[in-house]
Amino acid sequence: MIATARSFLLLSILAALSFSAFACGDDDDGSAESGGGGGDITPEGEQSVEDLENLSEATTDEATRQALARALDREFPKHGLVTGTQLRIMEEPNGEATVIGWLRDGERIRLKAEPQRSGTCNSGWYEVAPRGWVCSGQGLEVGETPPDVADAVPPARRDETLPYDYYFVKEQMVPQYHQLPSRDQQRSALRFSARYVELLGYNERRAERMLRGEIPSEPQQHAVISRWLHHGFFIAGSETQVRSRRRFVHTTGGGFVKEAQLEQRTGSDFHGVEITEENPLPVAWTLRGSAPRIHVQRDDGTHRFPRDEELESLPRQTYLEGTWQGRERIGDHFYHRLQAEGWPETRFVRDWFVGVAERIDPPFELRDDHEPWIHVDISSQTLVIYRGDVPVYATLVSSGLDEHATPTGTFEIHKKMVTDTMANLGPDAGDDSYRIQDVPWTQYFEGSFALHTAFWHHRFGLQRSHGCVNLAPADAHRVFQETWPRVPDGWHGVNARDSDFRTSRVHITQ
Repeated sequence: MIATARSFLLLSILAALSFSAFACGDDDDGSAESGGGGGDITPEGEQSVEDLENLSEATTDEATRQALARALDREFPKHGLVTGTQLRIMEEPNGEATVIGWLRDGERIRLKAEPQRSGTCNSGWYEVAPRGWVCSGQGLEVGETPPDVADAVPPARRDETLPYDYYFVKEQMVPQYHQLPSRDQQRSALRFSARYVELLGYNERRAERMLRGEIPSEPQQHAVISRWLHHGFFIAGSETQVRSRRRFVHTTGGGFVKEAQLEQRTGSDFHGVEITEENPLPVAWTLRGSAPRIHVQRDDGTHRFPRDEELESLPRQTYLEGTWQGRERIGDHFYHRLQAEGWPETRFVRDWFVGVAERIDPPFELRDDHEPWIHVDISSQTLVIYRGDVPVYATLVSSGLDEHATPTGTFEIHKKMVTDTMANLGPDAGDDSYRIQDVPWTQYFEGSFALHTAFWHHRFGLQRSHGCVNLAPADAHRVFQETWPRVPDGWHGVNARDSDFRTSRVHITQ
């Protein structure tokens, strides 16, 4: 497409997004601090809300959930429903204070009984569980019981592998509407987009003038259109609504897009494995389709590895449970030994065809016997979750391409978001200029380098990103639930840098 035409499409996409986008590998200057919570007296034998929120989601059992419910009723008796697009949680009841977290439209939270009014919030600052303050006038309904408003936006689905529904834009110049359009409004939008795409083919200058509304004889853009979506863009939707038997995706940004012009993406169904006494490390997967080979040593001592034509190739991402026997050097190369039921004898595959997750000792002094931390091994494209010195889960990842390398070292999760808008995500996520709304389970560990879901590709076990650590949806959700800081119930994100939120460490090796 001609450059200036692309520039309009790009600008319309970028300008319409309401949240800041982070790009893997770019500097993140959005640091924040956070502070402590309330000072309520906790009855003997009970724990405070803040103590209970310090546990990771993965280690929270039913008894803990019941204790948290009692603590919330005791310390934060009021209920809140977020109606603003995004609200900031401040360290103090002051609009100039440090941001320690975020709330999103549709989320339900608990609040202290009485607000504090100030010049920066006439409607009153409410202390929110488990800590921090939010200005009610920015979009917060408050009640003695859970508030109910018409057309409330569904909240993020925290218990599912994807918190929203995700869609690929499969047509050129797809309109996003401010509201559910009438049939006439939709026809007007489609006439406009069809004519614009037609003009691009032979008269780009006229197409640009048409976009600016400078040609009365051409179709005019209807006011119901909020922006245009280009082919290859991804959007997140909280629900589907119907008008006149036409289905529209209600985006998390508040717009509406015709469902027929989108293709839903659910991401890879690949997932890792639990590590137990019965299934200890090391564990292995094929990274590429792998043909088992026979080892033949020649009379002169050299080696060859012809394919075993009697055995089928192992598909990519095959979990080699009980099959992987080890790795050894034969001649000038390393090979993995495989043995499976029904095979005549040991077979071999080249080193780069298999990724092995192996156990390591904690590379730092543990703060807690059950401290959750993450090890990412770039050479094998694997990730292992530890609680203390005990590994509990292992899987495959996609780290940065060689020209966009993932940093190595030991880092701390400083910002953790249920979803965050990101850009510059790699070749499978469209043009580098495109953003993806609401990338799930995003955990920043070094600047804008993050662990996050990649629902737009299925190539886990291979380098694919622009520096971030990509995970399949189920795996990203599992890692998010295991790590500190816990994102409190009702919150959309936590800023843990320079705060007393507990944080998990991410150790990345080459």
